[in-house]
Amino acid sequence: MISPYRHLKQKIHIKSVSWILIRSYLITMSISLFFGIFLFQLMLQKEVDYKLKKGDQEALNTVSYFITKHMQENERISAELLTNTFLQQALSIENETNMRVVNKTLRDALVGRDGIRSIHIITSKGNVISEFKEPSYLKNTADFLEQLDLSLIEQKKGSVYWGIGTNVLEPEVGSTLYLARMIRSRDKLESLGYLIIYIDPREFEKTCRDMLDNIDLKVRIKDSLDQTFQIPRDIELNNIEEIVRWEDKEYNYIKRGSKKYYYVIQDMPILNGKIMGINSHARANTNMNTIFLFAVTVNIIFLSGASLLIKRKVILPLKHIADKARMVGKQGNLDTHFTIATSYTEVYEITYALDEMMQEIKELVSEVKEKEKMQKRLELSIINHQVKPHFLYNTLNTASIMVALEEKEAADELIKTLAKYYRACLGTGDDVITIQEELQIVKEYVKIAVIRNPNIIHITYDVEEEALEHKILKITLQSLVENSIKYGIKKIGQPVNVHLAIKLNKEQKMMFITIEDDGIGISEEMIQKIKTGEKLEVKSGFGLKAIITRILLYYDLKDTNEVIEIDSRCGEYTKILLKIPY
Repeated sequence: MISPYRHLKQKIHIKSVSWILIRSYLITMSISLFFGIFLFQLMLQKEVDYKLKKGDQEALNTVSYFITKHMQENERISAELLTNTFLQQALSIENETNMRVVNKTLRDALVGRDGIRSIHIITSKGNVISEFKEPSYLKNTADFLEQLDLSLIEQKKGSVYWGIGTNVLEPEVGSTLYLARMIRSRDKLESLGYLIIYIDPREFEKTCRDMLDNIDLKVRIKDSLDQTFQIPRDIELNNIEEIVRWEDKEYNYIKRGSKKYYYVIQDMPILNGKIMGINSHARANTNMNTIFLFAVTVNIIFLSGASLLIKRKVILPLKHIADKARMVGKQGNLDTHFTIATSYTEVYEITYALDEMMQEIKELVSEVKEKEKMQKRLELSIINHQVKPHFLYNTLNTASIMVALEEKEAADELIKTLAKYYRACLGTGDDVITIQEELQIVKEYVKIAVIRNPNIIHITYDVEEEALEHKILKITLQSLVENSIKYGIKKIGQPVNVHLAIKLNKEQKMMFITIEDDGIGISEEMIQKIKTGEKLEVKSGFGLKAIITRILLYYDLKDTNEVIEIDSRCGEYTKILLKIPY
C-alpha cells in the first residue's frame, strides 16, 4: 500500500528522535555532571574484581590439576591391584583360604601408602573384605553395601568411578574421596567383584594445605550425586550449599555480615562434578554501599529530568498511535490510517509500517474467511461421506437379497459389520483420530465390500507398531481405499490388489502413508488437475482433491507437493504417498 502521507517527509521539517533524546540528555547531564566522579570508583571496583577473578581462576586451575594428579595416582594403584595375579586367582574361587590371600594382598597394598585410608573388595557373592590404615572394629557388611550404588560403578564398565562419601565402617573419619571399579578376570573378562579405595582425608589435606595457604583459597569439591568434600575441613564458611550457585559461571560471593567471600567454580571431569575455590580474604563493602547510594541519586536526578522532556517530545506522538490502535480494536475498522503529518522521523516510520500492516491484515482476514468457507464445505462433505446414504442403501439392499435367498448368516454378518463401520465412523466427534482407529474403519469397510462382492479387493497391511498411536484426519485412509476400489478395478470378477503401508521418519517428524493398487491407473492430466486443485468432472466420492485440501488446511501448508506424491501408469498401477507431519 502507498501511504498518502509518504510525501510529507520531504515537505515538513521532521526532527529525529535521536536528536530530541540527545538534546534532553545534554540538558539533564549539565545539572548532574558533577556527581559523575563517584561513578569512577564503581568502575575501578569492577576492574579490581575482574583481576581478582582471573587470579582466583588460575589458582583454582592449579589446585584442580594437583588434585586430579593425586587421584590419578590412586587410579594407578587400583589398576595394579586389579591385575594382581594372586588376587585374580583368589577371587575366581571364593573359599576361606583364598579370602586370606585377598586380605594379605590388600594389606600389602596399604603398606607405604599414607594417602589411602582403607581398601575394600566386594566379592561376586556379596562378601566384603576390608583392610584399614588404622584398626576398625565395625564389620557391618549390609551397611557398607547399602552406602554404595553398584549400578553407577557397573556403568563405568571397568574404568574408575570417583565419588564423595563417608565410609560407614569408619564414620569418625568423615567425608572423603573414594574410587570404585569392577574387577574382571583377565582371561574371560568375567566379573569377580568390586574394588573400593577410600582416600585418607587428613593426609590429603596435609598434601594440599601448603599450596592452598600460598594462593589464599579454600576448596570445596562436589561429585555427580551432589555430595561435597572441602579442603581444609575446618573451613569457616559452613552450611553454604543453599547459597552457592554451582552452575553460575560468574564471579559470585557469599555474604557474611558486612563481608563478602568471592568464589569461582569450574568443572572437574575426573569426578564428573565441580570444584569451587573460595577466596579466604573477605572484602568489606561499606565503601561500596556509599558509592552505590551516590550512583542511585545521580540516576534519579537524571531520569527525573529526562522523563519530563521525553514525555512531551516522544511519548505524546506514540500515545496518539496507541489511541488509534485501541479504536481499531474496539470498532474493527481496518481502513484506519495511522500516518500523522507532524512528528519526528521514527514515529513517521512506525505509522507508515502500521498502515502497511493494516493492509496486510485486511488481506489475511479475507484469506481466513475464504479458508473458513472451504473448511465448512469440507466438513459437510466429511459428514456426508461418513453417513454415505447411497452406500448404506446398497448394503442394506444386499442384506435384504441375502435374506430372501435364505443366506441369513451372511446377511447377519453383513449387518453387524455395517453397524461396526458406522459406529467407528460416527462414534466420536473428533476430526482427528489415531491410526489404529482409522485402520479399524478401513477394515470394516473392506469387510463389507468383500461380503457384498467377494472378488472385489485383496488388501495387505504393513503398519509400524509405533505409528498406531499417532493422529490422522478421520476417513483419510478409508477414502483412499474406497477410491482404489471405485476407480481401480480393471474388469468385473478380477479383484484389485491394494497394499497399505505406514512408516515413521523420526528425523523429519513425518508419517509416510503409501497406498498402492494394480488397478487401471490415473492419467497424467488427471494427476496434474488433482495437484493444482482444478475442478474435476468426477462428482462422486470423497476424492484425492478433498483429502489434500483437508491436510493443507489442518496443518497450515501451502504447497500440494509437501503433502502428496502420485505415481501411476494407466492400465498397470497407482501409487499414492501421503506425507503427514506428527
